[in-house]
Amino acid sequence: MRNRIPSYFQLERFDIQPEDIVRLGLGCDPRDIQPTVILMPVWNVEIFKDQVDNVSVIADRRVYQLEYQGSGVSVIRSGIGAPLAGDVVLALGCTPCEKLIFAGSAGGLEKSMKIGDLMIAHKSLSGDGFSRYLTSEVVPTDRYLQPSEPDATLTEIVECVAKKHCHHAAIQLHRGTIISVDSIIGQFLRLEEYVKHYGCMGIEMETAAVFGAAKVVGIRACALLQVSDVIPAHKTLFSGRTDEDHKRRRRIKKEVLTKVLLESI
Repeated sequence: MRNRIPSYFQLERFDIQPEDIVRLGLGCDPRDIQPTVILMPVWNVEIFKDQVDNVSVIADRRVYQLEYQGSGVSVIRSGIGAPLAGDVVLALGCTPCEKLIFAGSAGGLEKSMKIGDLMIAHKSLSGDGFSRYLTSEVVPTDRYLQPSEPDATLTEIVECVAKKHCHHAAIQLHRGTIISVDSIIGQFLRLEEYVKHYGCMGIEMETAAVFGAAKVVGIRACALLQVSDVIPAHKTLFSGRTDEDHKRRRRIKKEVLTKVLLESI
């Protein structure tokens, strides 16, 4: 099986084979993974059931296969946070995966945003610890607030499809810079700095790691995000969101976001 994890990770030194990495990281055989992958931290694969011909379980609660217009698409649930999502992407370097769309939640940093709106990440700033482990340096320089970028061509494709569907459904599509952090509670002190000095429109926990790991293993990756909370409007993960906010988010995720993901592949 092809192994695109760089030699400086020194896995061979410890007799770790590609099959071992996929078995532990994904719970399946490398050949179970399709060339196109949708990676989600926690969303249930059932959001796709109305859009696809079939959903098969490959590894329970972790890896699934969708049948869409005659092609197979792998859906992987990584868990929340940079370490979990980043290691999944590295493990995909030992599989046939060539293209990956990350789909997850992000906090909105502009008061005009609405819960349920969609976001395209043009760049993600690293506020995570995982990203420093992608370098060949044993003691790397700090990666804090350094940019990690998605594949430009794939991002353009997803953005084009998203524009069409968002326009039809009268939903806002936001495009720009994201900040990836490791603490939900610890984010609030720093938000003004992220917005004013770095131009961030959203905050989440995985994209910097996903983009960085994908580049290391030669996978084209981008991200389509959904606004889960709007912090300047005091609609946070902790308080302020209404039943209508939650209903709107669920409806858009099922009826719009899934269509954008599937049509983009």
